[in-house]
Amino acid sequence: MSEVIVYDGPEDRCFGCGQRNEQGLRLRFRRSENGHVEADYVVPESYGGAPGVVHGGIQAVLLDEVLGVTAHQAAKEGRWKIVTADFRLRYRRPTPIGKPLKIRGRLARVEGRDYFLEGEIVDSDGETLTTAEARWRQID
Repeated sequence: MSEVIVYDGPEDRCFGCGQRNEQGLRLRFRRSENGHVEADYVVPESYGGAPGVVHGGIQAVLLDEVLGVTAHQAAKEGRWKIVTADFRLRYRRPTPIGKPLKIRGRLARVEGRDYFLEGEIVDSDGETLTTAEARWRQID
């Protein structure tokens, strides 16, 4: 059974994960049995780029969000001021609109205040569509 990761508060307005942002993606995350962070999502047509394909910026948001949740889960308790410092994205295959996707993030390593993360968007067949690497930094 996977552990559900819940963010709920009066300022829960984040475009990616905020459940109170009516225009946002409203992603919901869980920690998988292998310790990675995951979300399932079907991208609506309104977030398209080329016909039938998820806009590249939305793909970046999906991956930045899952990597951010992964970084926050790895950070020491009570240290929530952590932000994206570097982000690299690779589009490997077209990511389809309206199809079930899995967005995954995992911690690669920690160096001082820096959290190095890797993630991907995969389709229902397990095919990797887009990958990302990022460095998140505690700023408090």
